[in-house]
Amino acid sequence: MSSILTRSIQLLLSISILIVIHELGHFIMAQLFKVRVERFFLFFDPWFSILKKKIGHTIYGIGWVPLGGYIKISGMMMDDKNISSKNKINNWEFRSKSAIKRLLIISGGIIFNILLAVLIFTFLLFKYGETYLPTKNVKYGIEVDSLGEKIGLKNGDKILLVNDKYVPYFQDIPKEILLGNSITVDRMGNIVKLLLNNDKKKLLFDRKELNFFITPRVPPIINYVMKNSKAEKYGLRNNDEILAINSEFVLFSDQLKDLLSKYNNENILISINRNGKLIQKEIFLDPKGILGIYLKNFTELDQIFLFEKKNYSFFDSIPHGIKKAWEVLKNQIFFLKNVFHIETKAYKQIGSFFSIAREFPSKWNWDIFWTLTATLSIWLAFLNLFPIPSLDGGYILFIIIEMITKKKINEEIIERSTIYGFIIISLIMMLIIVWDVFKVFFY
Repeated sequence: MSSILTRSIQLLLSISILIVIHELGHFIMAQLFKVRVERFFLFFDPWFSILKKKIGHTIYGIGWVPLGGYIKISGMMMDDKNISSKNKINNWEFRSKSAIKRLLIISGGIIFNILLAVLIFTFLLFKYGETYLPTKNVKYGIEVDSLGEKIGLKNGDKILLVNDKYVPYFQDIPKEILLGNSITVDRMGNIVKLLLNNDKKKLLFDRKELNFFITPRVPPIINYVMKNSKAEKYGLRNNDEILAINSEFVLFSDQLKDLLSKYNNENILISINRNGKLIQKEIFLDPKGILGIYLKNFTELDQIFLFEKKNYSFFDSIPHGIKKAWEVLKNQIFFLKNVFHIETKAYKQIGSFFSIAREFPSKWNWDIFWTLTATLSIWLAFLNLFPIPSLDGGYILFIIIEMITKKKINEEIIERSTIYGFIIISLIMMLIIVWDVFKVFFY
């Protein structure tokens, strides 16, 4: 329960930051061009609000429906009180300004979300730097799960190319596979090219989580012995390296898993290396073949894998922050492209707030929190570029048409389109929420 609460609080805080920054972008641009803002609200406030206060011409407040936020700009929509005076336009109204000024006001939210993402990535790079595992340093090849096997990969494969290009850093390989069309591997000295058709893409996307389906292959070294387990009972310890099961040598973690399943419900003789000494333990495995140990993964074996750490000065971190934001945007565009290819089933990875909440860690981690917030900020900016009425992109489209044709579009047409757009967006959001709930309980 506490993990659910922690994730929910992180999500609510992240979304609140994104909404405030987005609406602040519109607000500042409006103030810059001397356009009045009547309301500035975090969350929606149908019927009543949690908090509100009028300062100057603007009412600031917090609503009770945490599905977004809004600002109301004077003269942007023709409401009942000014229809009769539509020929009299005040100089503090949105409609009194030139097309380029209106375009900047509407684009303010998108611009500020992009700037927020760049700022966060820049700060994270400046504070923490970046740690990479070069692909060339994955010296034992890869370990694959059942999904990796289904797309044609095998334990021990060394990935040479993805989509006919070399990927310098290992952590980028799963993403490149998702977006690519082929994988070239070194399989025990033989060069093998695996093609990624739509059926294989469907396997990659048709799952609950986009987790890593490949990891660097590692030797079986114990990271943690569970309390009250078989391993603890028979004297296995943290940092023991397992060398053999009975007379079969074990070089890698995946081999150990296969052997343990082979000898379940039997006595086994485990040979281990403990600080350079050979020790043997006879252990009876339970019917499930569970020892009760967690093995070290590649991130915990820096004495075996040579990682690269890059530190940045403040000024160096700025262009790299911009680059990282651009990479996030590119990934989102490529993912969206796959969503519209129904045969890949990438649409199954679309989610609502429930899916986003699961991405946050169960224990508070500011590094992950800010990384996810920056990623969501780019995603919000990207979505608002869609030329759909009621989104910023819809207004931007109308203004661009006006700038090209030199004629203002009828305000009633804009208002009706905005209402229809809002209804369509609301229905889509409801469908996504229903789909998300369905995935949790039935998928």
